[in-house]
Amino acid sequence: MKIFLVLALLLLPALVVFPQSKAEREVSDTVKQWAASIVRRDMDALGRILADDIVITDYNGKVRGKKEELEILKPSPDVKTISVENEDVKIKIHGKTAVVTALTIMLFNIGGRDTAMSMRYTAVFVKRDGRWQIVALQTARLPPPKK
Repeated sequence: MKIFLVLALLLLPALVVFPQSKAEREVSDTVKQWAASIVRRDMDALGRILADDIVITDYNGKVRGKKEELEILKPSPDVKTISVENEDVKIKIHGKTAVVTALTIMLFNIGGRDTAMSMRYTAVFVKRDGRWQIVALQTARLPPPKK
């Protein structure tokens, strides 16, 4: 019995899923920074994460670039981002390119009223000048999360 317990304790860390490569860890960190930057409305951080040539296709099928995205995300007295949580994050590395899929759940306060939004997204990151940047993003809106 003691041998089984010792083996179980030794093997347990192998069962926990962590990003396997340095690139996966870097992309995972960038995804977390992206979410935190949206909450803080940190335009400098967002400007570094979003590539100058990014192409965004939103859940309505509209296409926009970096300038329009930063305009949408800039601080506003009427809109406050309360939280951005990513779940079911999957990262696939292909050399200096990474494809990330995730479920994101966001909570905003718009004009004094809390509003939840859920989306699935696919983001393509490219490593440029030592950092990962989003070059393409496509979102699909989901029903709001159940409370």
